[in-house]
Amino acid sequence: MAASAGNKTAVQECLTAAVRALSDPGVALAIANPLVARDALALALTFDAPCASVNGLIRLLLENRRLSCLPSIATMFAELKDASDNVARATITSAFALSERQVDDLRAALARRTQRHVQLTLEIDASLMAGIIVQQGDMVLDGSARGRLEALAHALSPF
Repeated sequence: MAASAGNKTAVQECLTAAVRALSDPGVALAIANPLVARDALALALTFDAPCASVNGLIRLLLENRRLSCLPSIATMFAELKDASDNVARATITSAFALSERQVDDLRAALARRTQRHVQLTLEIDASLMAGIIVQQGDMVLDGSARGRLEALAHALSPF
C-alpha cells in the first residue's frame, strides 16, 4: 500500500525534528555518554503520534549504535519523497536580487528541462559580480562573470 502525501510529509517533518534534536549539544553529550541508558535516550527522542515509524527507527538506530546515520537517512528520505511527488529542487545564486519575473522564467525553464515541479532556493553572492549559477542535483550551470573570468584564466594558463 502506498503512503499518502500527508503521511510522507509528516514523516519528513518528524525526521527533520529528530535531526534538529540530535544537533543540540546536550543531546549529543547524552548520546556519547555510555552511562546514559538507551531507553532514556529513546524516550527523550520520542515524537508525537504521526511519527510512530520515526520513533521505531530511532530506537533501532540507538540499539545498534547507529544514531549518527539519522541525518543521512533524513536526507535520503527527502530525496525519495521529492521524486515520489515529482519535485525537483534547485538553488540559484545571483550577484543581485532577481525580479519575480526572472525567478518565474528560471523556474519554468528548469521545469521544462526536468519535467518536474521545481522548488527554488535563492541566494545572493556579490562576489559573482554579475550573472547567475544554477545548481540542481549534480548539474551546475555557471553563467556568472566570476565563473567566466576563472574559465578564461584557466584557458590562458600554460598548466
